[in-house]
Amino acid sequence: MASKARNFAESKYRRGTILGLTVAEIFILLLFLLMLVFLVLNQEQQAREQEQAQELAELNNFRETWEQSLTGIETPDEIVALRRWRENVSSTEGNASEELMRLLVEAEQERDVAESERQEVTRENEQLMAESEQRQEELSEKTQQLEQLQEENEQFRQVAEERRILLEKGQNPPCWYELVDNGEGGQREKGLYIFDIGVFDQHMVVRRRPVPLGGAFDDSDRTYAEEAALLPLERIRFNVPLIDEEFSEDLGPIFEAGKQKRVRTYSCIFYVRVWDHTSEFAKERWQQAHDRVLEGLFGTFQVRDEPWEQP
Repeated sequence: MASKARNFAESKYRRGTILGLTVAEIFILLLFLLMLVFLVLNQEQQAREQEQAQELAELNNFRETWEQSLTGIETPDEIVALRRWRENVSSTEGNASEELMRLLVEAEQERDVAESERQEVTRENEQLMAESEQRQEELSEKTQQLEQLQEENEQFRQVAEERRILLEKGQNPPCWYELVDNGEGGQREKGLYIFDIGVFDQHMVVRRRPVPLGGAFDDSDRTYAEEAALLPLERIRFNVPLIDEEFSEDLGPIFEAGKQKRVRTYSCIFYVRVWDHTSEFAKERWQQAHDRVLEGLFGTFQVRDEPWEQP
């Protein structure tokens, strides 16, 4: 029973504590902290009072000094002496005014000099800006002249390249070709044919040929098959009769592709094989179709020893 009573008392004691301290102990700690705060505030108050007392003492000393200086000024001689002292002070103040005026005049002169120098610098800057703009205009003009010279040089280069191609390849070099022996120890370009064309009395027929193997690798890295895929061949009406206007309409884009350097790096034409199937009394028709229409678009080779196969 005694043990239970003791445990009960301890339990009640623990319930009356905060952080292991009783209320009385916490109250004592709070009183101690408040005393410390009051002590600090009291020390600060005393320090302020000492500073105020020191300032008051300095003011009293200053007042006593002036009172001693003015004490006893009662006789006329003393009044005269005071007046002379004031005149001396005024004279000193006048000299100080003159000195101040002199300094002001010098400052004004220095300001005028500085303003003159500033204006001179401004004029020099404006002159430099004008010269810079003039040089910029000259540079722009020279740049335009250089661009014009570059354009002329490019034109001269193109003309020179065309002349070189004309000398090496001829007037209308073939777009598709193979290199063969020229009989003189060199090589020449032999044209490869893209179409077979039959000329009749009233019309012409276009027959597509197999695309040649290889490619013009001395001028491009593409094969002839790759170049054929880029041509507008699907627009051509193969194996059907075409009057001259229809023929030119269908095959004109092939001619333009070669002439406008879309096949080779230079202007070229495609070559075709041609059969004459005009009547004996219509040879004028053959001449017109061959000379005016076909040779206006292609390089031609007339086939005589091979029959024209009807589609």
